[in-house]
This record gives sequence, C-alpha cells and structure tokens, in this order.
Amino acid sequence: MARRWDDVPVAWQYGAVRIVGSVSLAIAATIIGLFGNLMLGAAGLSLAGPGLSWAGPGVTVIEYSDSDDTERAIGIGMGIIALVVWLVLLLSAVPVGLRGDRPTRERRATVWSVVGLSLVLVLGMLIAVLATPPPLY
Repeated sequence: MARRWDDVPVAWQYGAVRIVGSVSLAIAATIIGLFGNLMLGAAGLSLAGPGLSWAGPGVTVIEYSDSDDTERAIGIGMGIIALVVWLVLLLSAVPVGLRGDRPTRERRATVWSVVGLSLVLVLGMLIAVLATPPPLY
C-alpha cells in the first residue's frame, strides 16, 4: 500500500522542502558559475603563457583591435559578476538546507555534497580557463 503525503510526519515534509530548495539554489548557482567561467574564457583572460600582459608577468589578455576592447571588458565584467552571484547563491544554499528543526544526517550530507560538487565544478573550470595560455595570433 502506498503511503500518502498526509501520513508522513510534518518534520519530514519540512526537511524535504529544505533539501529541494537547497539543491535548487546550488544547481542555479552552478549554472551561473559555469557561465561566468565561459565569459572569462571567451574574453581571453589568462594567467598562463607568454604574451602581452598588463603589468609584466600576471594577467594576460589577448591583443585584438580597438573595436574588440569594449566587448572584452564587457565579457570580463560579466564573468566576474557571474562568479560573485555564484558565490552568494552557493553560500545561501547552505543555511536554506541546514536551518530548521534539527537537520538530519541525510539532509546535512545532501546539502554538503551538492555544495561541494558545485565548488569542484566551478573552481575546476576556473582553474582550467585561467591556466590555458592564450593563442598567439
């Protein structure tokens, strides 16, 4: 016989809603963080390789014509803003999932697993994007 939702204790329902909310926030944060990395990579931002840099060794930006400078600045700005939004959403996923009446072990494990997976994905892609040397045209 299938259990009806009315037969489930209210505390379990409340915990399930918190898990769904936390996982949803973490998924949205991950998508936004990956978009930010994509924008930084498309803007030609790199911390590796030879090339023209702003102040000696450091941040390398591919030199294009002057008409592309505005587009590059917009891409870098969008990437940085997206990574800040990713961090805020990811940090807000933790209290959403862990607050309430005595979070269960399953709820804690789910929240920290999803947050950890988002951290690994976004920071791993950020490292890959910044470690890729820019092409020399």
